[in-house]
Amino acid sequence: MANDELLIKDEVWLRITQLEYKMKQGMSKEAFEKEVRRIYIEEMGEELPADMKVYSSNESNNLESDYDGTAIYFEDEEKSINQLYVISQGSNDPGDWLYNAIGLFQGKDASQAIDADTFVDEAKKAFNVSDKEVLTVGLGHSLANNNNLTAQVLNESFDKVYGVNGAQINAYQLYNIDDHFYREVNQNFNLPRTDKNAIYTLPPHELEQFAVEYIEEKIDTSSIHQLRSSNDPLFALMENTRGFVTVPVEAKEGMVTNKNYAGLSPLLANLPDEEIAKWQAIFMPAADAYMDNGVDGALDVLEEMTGLKRTVFDDFNELQAVLQQLLETDPIDLSEYPVFMRGEMARSHALGQVGAKIPQAFDLLSKGLTEFYHIKQFQRNVGPIMETVHGLNDSAEEVFGYLVEAGYIDEASKDIIVKELNGLTESLEVLHDYKHLEDVYKESPYLIRDGGSGLLGSDVAFLLLLIEHGEKLYGHWQALEKELQEVMDEIGHSHSIHELLNALNAENGVSYYNNQMIVSTQHGGEEIRVNLSATVEAYYNGLSIVEQQQEKVQAFVRLYEHEVVEDVENQKKALVQAFDDMESNPKAYQHLLNKSHAPAGSRIERIVVHDQIGGITLPEGPVWEAALVEQLEKQRTFLEKMREGIEDIFDEEHNVAAIFTLSG
Repeated sequence: MANDELLIKDEVWLRITQLEYKMKQGMSKEAFEKEVRRIYIEEMGEELPADMKVYSSNESNNLESDYDGTAIYFEDEEKSINQLYVISQGSNDPGDWLYNAIGLFQGKDASQAIDADTFVDEAKKAFNVSDKEVLTVGLGHSLANNNNLTAQVLNESFDKVYGVNGAQINAYQLYNIDDHFYREVNQNFNLPRTDKNAIYTLPPHELEQFAVEYIEEKIDTSSIHQLRSSNDPLFALMENTRGFVTVPVEAKEGMVTNKNYAGLSPLLANLPDEEIAKWQAIFMPAADAYMDNGVDGALDVLEEMTGLKRTVFDDFNELQAVLQQLLETDPIDLSEYPVFMRGEMARSHALGQVGAKIPQAFDLLSKGLTEFYHIKQFQRNVGPIMETVHGLNDSAEEVFGYLVEAGYIDEASKDIIVKELNGLTESLEVLHDYKHLEDVYKESPYLIRDGGSGLLGSDVAFLLLLIEHGEKLYGHWQALEKELQEVMDEIGHSHSIHELLNALNAENGVSYYNNQMIVSTQHGGEEIRVNLSATVEAYYNGLSIVEQQQEKVQAFVRLYEHEVVEDVENQKKALVQAFDDMESNPKAYQHLLNKSHAPAGSRIERIVVHDQIGGITLPEGPVWEAALVEQLEKQRTFLEKMREGIEDIFDEEHNVAAIFTLSG
């Protein structure tokens, strides 16, 4: 086993980690390997010195979660290279985001971390390598970093772990999956073994410190290398949210990747732990149901908690479509009726359509009343959401004032956001505070004096209120979305590998776009930027096209010689042979004379052919070939000059000549 890791350079493993996301989008193994080799050449200035094999989580039948990943095995016996890189994939679909909520932030599920370990074992079997022989390295971004780190604590799945802008280890998650940690926590904090949720009542800082000490005793944290952006919103969450621990300790320091903004850490540092604990408690039943019965179990509990059906939006769309059908009428052609009958026929046709749609209308009314009931239930249970909305509204000046100080928005945008948030809160308050008459009757039955006839009026009043403030809520939401879209995009971009990659090379004249290398330098007092990846690809694609055209030219010349030049000669030979035959056997052509205007009884005694055959002078094949080859050589010369020009400008700083040479 070679001591030197092939992908140890930050730019190499970062770009390959970014590339792996394309495997989920259908990239083939062959294309993936080609891209890995390209990246290695661009960053290292030499060819990848090993054979490469790829194994995808799509090939596994043993993974039980939504875990995705790709394993790369590098091998060269002569160079003693025997290395396995497992790239766990970050959040990339709805299943991952639900796992983020239930597993990562609630700490209830670690199935993806378990599957990360399973996938490592499967990859080793697929490549027929043993633990003792192979160097195993884990790579991950975002959620994937949590998966790899948790797998490392559970089973020491890797020799080295590299993470970028990653989610950290969650102490609650570790408690629910690591039996040893579970026992140690219970003993140290005197928690009852019968209540697994008792851990959430512990002071978070004490639990986190205990978790760090446990992890440092169990694994070698110096084998963990993390690159983190202090501008990344996930960095702010990880460092300021209860339960998350960062190892090694130096990984708590992030690098600035966007000098225009300060990041969200100072803002989230002031987020009360009580608020996070409250929401953990609110969603704990849903998290427990998720562990017992999966997604459906969690959704059932949330539906019971809020009264809002999971299908509410689909149901409303269906109701809207049915209502549209009810309002539509089939036209009738009245031209075939006498004028005096047309009015009656139109009324009769309209009544017929109405009568036919009465059953459908009653069904629509029934469904509409059911959905209305669910909205009422949601309105009754919306208290926790209103508390959070009130909290956000009360701190709006502070929160969005910070965004002004940090450079994300200006003062005018802040004022608009605060105004719209106030309006949204007011409309929600009006709906939340509405007291249904049936609830009043349930609380105080003695107030029923009208036999309950006022219930319909109460519902109608709520419906009108819902329509009025529903429109207002939509307007406030649209305005907030408009003001915050740009800043949210800017904040979200700092979570990307792309921004961190560019920050690493800000002083080196190298940047990246769409995983392609862009080099820049000062020349003649001006900056010159070239997409080197695209240029090298265009150079070799151009050479390939020139070579293909040269082959076609040669094929054309051969075809021309055969189909034109040789055919003309063959035709001439055939004519000369026919002439010779006429001269040597004139009587055979007597029938031609009989058809002419020659005197009766005339005979052909002799035929003399003047065998000089005229026609165009055809150019010889080499002439055609020389003209076409000359044009192709001009194209080749253009490509070579382009390469030479780029090498002259960039080679000293970026070793461009080697990249061109090795990429062919």
